[in-house]
Amino acid sequence: MRLKGYKIENTPSENFPEMVTVTKGKTVSKKFITQQKAVAWIESLAAMSLINRGKKKVKNELSSIGLMSENDYAW
Repeated sequence: MRLKGYKIENTPSENFPEMVTVTKGKTVSKKFITQQKAVAWIESLAAMSLINRGKKKVKNELSSIGLMSENDYAW
């Protein structure tokens, strides 16, 4: 199964028959007890990415209209 660029593969073990491994390229390889936990982790990463990009966008917009100086690192 693929989700947002991540590949989810079944990798069962004796103790955890529903274990899955999440991979993305050669950099990310993480194991989860269930597929639902893996999907939740991927969704949380995507949400954090959106939040961080939104923060940068707001800073740039406030700076462009003069309400915030470019050197203000309060956020």
